[in-house]
Amino acid sequence: MKKEALQFSAPYNNDPASLEDLFKLKTFHGNCITEIYLSGPQDYSGSGRITSQINREDFFNSIDSIHIHGIQANLVINTTCAGREWYSKASLGSLFSFIQEAQEKHNLKALTVANPIIMAEIHNAFPDIEISASVLGDIDSVERAEVFREAGASVITPDVNINRDLDLLGKIKSATGARLKLMLNEGCLYRCPFRKFHFNYISHQSKELGPVEGDALFANCSRLTLKDLSLIFKSCWIRPEDMREYGEITSFFKIVGRTRPASFVKRATRAYMSEEWDGDLLDILSSSLNKLGLEHGASVRNKELTKYDFFNMSASTDEAGKNEFYRQLARELVHFKVLTRGKLEDLNMADMADNLKIKY
Repeated sequence: MKKEALQFSAPYNNDPASLEDLFKLKTFHGNCITEIYLSGPQDYSGSGRITSQINREDFFNSIDSIHIHGIQANLVINTTCAGREWYSKASLGSLFSFIQEAQEKHNLKALTVANPIIMAEIHNAFPDIEISASVLGDIDSVERAEVFREAGASVITPDVNINRDLDLLGKIKSATGARLKLMLNEGCLYRCPFRKFHFNYISHQSKELGPVEGDALFANCSRLTLKDLSLIFKSCWIRPEDMREYGEITSFFKIVGRTRPASFVKRATRAYMSEEWDGDLLDILSSSLNKLGLEHGASVRNKELTKYDFFNMSASTDEAGKNEFYRQLARELVHFKVLTRGKLEDLNMADMADNLKIKY
């Protein structure tokens, strides 16, 4: 029996070369990219990632190009903090004028929003636009999901911390009737205590841009993970091989990578669309675990997890058993000072990988 095609929401990092790579992967291994999500001009809104500056012309050209290739463009305005003017008529008026222009002149049909109050205002003004509730809405219960559904979200990206709770995901789907879009490869700490502070900071920095001093937030994540390597496995990423386990819940998945180079976007997208990855797991994860790989040479061979029955063990409700399982994986599978093609490519050192004939 032919498998249902998996559908992917892929990231645009404002690098035209990366966009071309995604177009070439529109259909791959029987699966398809149905959506490309991207930030808009920083004059109108921040977002949950700090991307390079983009102006109106380049943004509109990008979504026009995405539509020409038969893919839906999704504008991400999922800031978690926009300062004291966030709810002002002037601020909302400027944002709404921009959305209206994108809709009427460039056929924009989808948005991602984190704030349910702003979401409701957008839904009332633009009822024909599909709204995805952002992962930054922290939707980790039926009750929260229902609030976002009532505010106008027809698609929900649940909190990544419940990615392995299939029972709860099923209840959210049943209670709301929304389509679920699961985030695959965000390598953040499980129940990260810094998360809300980090994304508030990012929300400002993504709009204000400019140089900053230090990186206290990611530094904390790395410090804790190096102290307890089992946190690598507690982080609620989903392996490419395990997406079919969510068949009763969704066939729609989101790949993280708006802040990563074209090499990463292409690698992660190919791995997930192939439904398998024979390389280093950290080379296809984003956020703090990706930085752990780049800065410390940390490495986990993805295929090794299969023989440990990783999906079923990590989806278990036995917390004590899971914690010991994660500690076992940390002892047996985590290595350091490992050089991979992915790490070298992302550090702009692909020539070295070629010279050393490194495949993965």
